[in-house]
Amino acid sequence: MEDVVGRLAATSGTLVLFKSVDPSHRMRGSARIVPRLRRLTALVTDLAERHQAVVVDLASARVFDDPRLWADDRIHLNGEGHRRVAEAVGQAIGLAPRFDWRAPLPPLSHATWTEQRLADATWARVHLLPWIGRRLTGRSSGDGLPPKRPTLAPLHVDIMDVGDSS
Repeated sequence: MEDVVGRLAATSGTLVLFKSVDPSHRMRGSARIVPRLRRLTALVTDLAERHQAVVVDLASARVFDDPRLWADDRIHLNGEGHRRVAEAVGQAIGLAPRFDWRAPLPPLSHATWTEQRLADATWARVHLLPWIGRRLTGRSSGDGLPPKRPTLAPLHVDIMDVGDSS
């Protein structure tokens, strides 16, 4: 990571680094990775200081503990989660705030114990078991899929349009 950040800092305009979200608040069993996340956060802080990078601190934003910002796989952000990260990046690089990306979502009605277990069982069947199967057989989730961008071409993205729901 140090090598990559050093090369990017030497050749890019504004380098943006992230302090990662802590999954232990929303995913049972993920607490064992917290020590690694703390080391990664310390490394990001050090690299940012040494290379004058902008840091987006998602780790301290408790809004990402809300499961409504995550896709069904519970690993990747959904559209609203990405919209908030895009806004956090925009604000970190000095753009005028469009909304408070740290603001909590409206209160969530609590699911019953049975509803939670059914959701967990569905997640295990749809996401966990296939993942285990791929690991055991040496396959990737992308095996056999065509590339999204098969031809090398410039990608033009306006950060103000990312995740814009209007």
